[in-house]
Amino acid sequence: MNDMNAVHRVLDANINRASEGMRVLEDIARFVLENQTLCKSIKQCRHALRTQTPNVTSRDTAGDVGTTVSTPQETERKSLHDVAIAAGNRCAEALRVVEEFLKIASTPNNVESIRYEMYDLASEVVLLLGGATKKQWNLCFVMTKDDCALAWQDTLAQACVSGCDCVQVREKEMETGPLIRHVLEVKKIASKYDAQVIVNDRVDVQLASGICGVHLGQGDMSIEQARKLCGSQCIIGATAHSTEQLNNAIRFGADYVGVGSMFASTTKPDARIASLGLLKNALAYCHLAIGGITTTNAQELYAAGCKGIAVSAAIAHSQTPEKVVTDLLQQKAQFV
Repeated sequence: MNDMNAVHRVLDANINRASEGMRVLEDIARFVLENQTLCKSIKQCRHALRTQTPNVTSRDTAGDVGTTVSTPQETERKSLHDVAIAAGNRCAEALRVVEEFLKIASTPNNVESIRYEMYDLASEVVLLLGGATKKQWNLCFVMTKDDCALAWQDTLAQACVSGCDCVQVREKEMETGPLIRHVLEVKKIASKYDAQVIVNDRVDVQLASGICGVHLGQGDMSIEQARKLCGSQCIIGATAHSTEQLNNAIRFGADYVGVGSMFASTTKPDARIASLGLLKNALAYCHLAIGGITTTNAQELYAAGCKGIAVSAAIAHSQTPEKVVTDLLQQKAQFV
């Protein structure tokens, strides 16, 4: 086999490989993210690759010694994130090969610019997929330790043992160092019961403590900025008090939305009461109804289709937090 035929075989294989990676990313942007702009940009790169590289047809599948070579990693995909990351890597590697071998072929091309653009587009797909560990929680305990009637460790343990599957650490006045240490203590207790831990407002604390995520209010860092810092493993939640805020949170990639305040709240007494209509608009997404939720009013939310609630005072102020959580979850079970 002459050298140029071998070059053409390499180009043919890698142009196809890059196009396949692009198509996977394009379909995630189209069908999963429903992001027309991102989908269009990836498609344009795919078409540009085909038009700016030579039309090589030197394929010899039967004689290709690499068709039976594989690694265990190639058969393992546990999430959409894994699929997107693999597609992005496949695309980047193949484009680099095409770029290098086209130099031998002395063919004018724009593959380098396509490669750089695809780096950014693949990264955007992964970021917009959100946190890899996100899930719909049943009950999030929004905990401020000084609000707890019992020792906060006892309140937390009772909440988790009875079914609380998320803990949001809300400590507005605590300085950074003590907050990090406190969050690590919370994580140690919650992890015994497989409850995930997020922190209110503080991206720096999330990064330092390695907990699952962060909840951002309307005045905090933007979702896009937080995602760039925290990466695709971090769960990022947002608060929505209106339909506009809800739509923006979803559009910018929030993994879940805290919707409320659903009732008058002792934690935030000045909060505006949201309508059940706002909650219903969030039901298609991971959500937590928030604000003033107790064992006496949670049933109203569950009847409207609510899948998850965030509770603070009703648990923290109780001498029997285990019973409160049990009652709340039993009410939900009636509507499942």
